[in-house]
Amino acid sequence: MNQRLKVILEHMESDRLEGLIISKGSDIKYLTGFTGEYGTSVLLVTGKACYFVTDNRFTCQAVQETEGLEVLAYGSGSSYFKQIGTLIKENGIKVCGIYGKDLSYADCMDVKNLNPTAEFIEANPYIEEMRAVKTPEEIETIQNACNISVRSFYALLDVIKPGVTEIDIANELEYQFRSRGGSGFCFATIVASGPDNGANCHATASMRRIQQGDFVTIDFGTYYNDYCSDITRTVAIGKAGNPELYKMFEVVKQAKDAGEKRLKPGLAMSELSKIITGFIEANGYKIPHGPGHSFGLDIHEVPYISAENSYQLQAGVIHTIEPGIYIPGVGGVRQEDDYLITDTGYRRLTHITDDLIVL
Repeated sequence: MNQRLKVILEHMESDRLEGLIISKGSDIKYLTGFTGEYGTSVLLVTGKACYFVTDNRFTCQAVQETEGLEVLAYGSGSSYFKQIGTLIKENGIKVCGIYGKDLSYADCMDVKNLNPTAEFIEANPYIEEMRAVKTPEEIETIQNACNISVRSFYALLDVIKPGVTEIDIANELEYQFRSRGGSGFCFATIVASGPDNGANCHATASMRRIQQGDFVTIDFGTYYNDYCSDITRTVAIGKAGNPELYKMFEVVKQAKDAGEKRLKPGLAMSELSKIITGFIEANGYKIPHGPGHSFGLDIHEVPYISAENSYQLQAGVIHTIEPGIYIPGVGGVRQEDDYLITDTGYRRLTHITDDLIVL
């Protein structure tokens, strides 16, 4: 059993849990090293053994990639969670934790129906807390993902011109990612242009053709060895059709800079939120989404920048800062970069100019 699973067992012992069900794919990868498709395995951690339940497509791969686990394939007429329920019964587990919030009602019933007298409780966020602070190996992998994304973005600039569609831009970016060693998109690339789609902060890339005078916002990132990157830039196609866009751009740029300068261990997420959103609001605008988040195996991980979040940054946390302003009928602007919190401050992982890129 590896060190990460040993830490989980220590938490379980403190909380008096005899078993723990883990079903989220990225959590299972983090704890076991399994690189197979998410949603094809469930983990049951006990004091006696750690069971890795999958189906016949992945048993060989699980044995090859994991260590110290009992790999089982559920049989005909069974399912991942019926097999987990059987294991709980066979091990005589009376108090079992359920980790995370991605189990369906039917999955829970498959477990509970086989163990009507057992107690099932929501487990504390052990894995979330572990994943928030990255190891040196994770940091190096994420830096590689960021480097690929940056180089791909600069290559993309030659393609962004009047007449191409938002979807054309997204497709070209995927090609650039893959040609540089990335594994496609780690989220659906946002390409939002003009006064209408540009004002949608999480727009879907459409068949709209880029026009002279547009501001185009591109939110993008690729996987490298299963770890994410996350960058946003807004570029101008010639002279902006609406001069308000230039003011929006400067406010967003300065808000990101204000947050970036304060990054260091001990800074509370609530204070960082106040710095970024306060600057935006002091200039007469509002930000309709969170101003930043951590990421790793998933594109959104804790901690989040939020006025309600008292979490204090630690060395090893990787975080975005991403202020944005969006006005229907005018358009939108967002800038986003990735940062590693160090012992004394921060290191910026993404290096694209903060100045407005005019094409």
